[in-house]
Amino acid sequence: MRIRIALTEAALNVASGTTRVALYAIIAAAVVTVLAGADVLTVGRIGDDAARYRESGGSTLIYRMAGAIDGEACDSLTELAGVNASGAIRHAGSDLAPAALPAQRIPAFEISPGFSRFTSLGDPRPGQGVLISEDVAHTLGISAGSHLALRNGNARVGGLFAYPSDGRLPGYGYSVLAPADTRAAFDECWVEAWPAGGDVVSTLPVVLLPGAQGGTGEESGPAAVGPQLLQLNASHGTQFDGGSLFDQRLTRFAPAVAAVVILGLGFAATTRRRLELAAARHAGVLPGAQLLQQAAECVAWAVGGCILALPGLTGLILAQTATDPTSLSGLAGKTLAVVTPAAILGTLAATLCVRERHLFRYFKAR
Repeated sequence: MRIRIALTEAALNVASGTTRVALYAIIAAAVVTVLAGADVLTVGRIGDDAARYRESGGSTLIYRMAGAIDGEACDSLTELAGVNASGAIRHAGSDLAPAALPAQRIPAFEISPGFSRFTSLGDPRPGQGVLISEDVAHTLGISAGSHLALRNGNARVGGLFAYPSDGRLPGYGYSVLAPADTRAAFDECWVEAWPAGGDVVSTLPVVLLPGAQGGTGEESGPAAVGPQLLQLNASHGTQFDGGSLFDQRLTRFAPAVAAVVILGLGFAATTRRRLELAAARHAGVLPGAQLLQQAAECVAWAVGGCILALPGLTGLILAQTATDPTSLSGLAGKTLAVVTPAAILGTLAATLCVRERHLFRYFKAR
């Protein structure tokens, strides 16, 4: 049997329903969707946890030493690899009195020019004006671009920053941050490092002014002196090792499991037709031509199963807003990629197991 004839016979079997393409395609699609979807959801959950860790302030470090922080040096930390934001902060010395609530005082802080883009603060960018917390904005009914009326003047609101009560250090939830020059010393240097690394911690002493006692700030105990290294929010742990979570996830075996299941499906689908295959051999069909025909038939339902799985997997991927869709597509693609080869291997193995001399045994067992 020539190649063209073998492929024609395969097409006729697919069209007539002998191959049961629809059934096996649905089964293959279900297997792929469950396994690849589980991997996508698992990695997406890791991404959500990472985003939550950053947004809550887990990746924001505070290097504190009153009156000893160089604002310019702190701002320049963004030049380091892995540092997404940095900036210095100090108490303004006096609180603000809003004109709308003269009896109330709003804690005021001064920040270095580079103090912006912190994920834990909602990515604020002061621009021309002060940063006010969302609680202050809600209480006074003001927004970015408006003016904060004070007893002794007005201050333009350059932006808002988020500071919820979610376990982060207290003191800034109801406050105003005003840009200031860096000639005077600051009290704290904030650094958002992602992914977190020890290299950033070891570099922090460079932000100290000359004469200040250096150190990483990780010393503890009654004898600890000098700067302190704090975490803006330690409620979600001191570290987030997303790499280990990714490498150790159970669903990393999804492609291997899918390959085994689909191989078994291909083997079972072909074994079901062993009487037909043995009869064809008895009629003179060559084993090589039969292998080609069976492989072509299994490709039809294997590819069809992958196509059926695509809409569901695409929906799951797009639903993971905290993780790069391209990365998730690559993970799902690994599982999809094994379907057709595994189906062909299972089909060929079952075809090779068929013996013409067992024709009457197959007939009795049908």
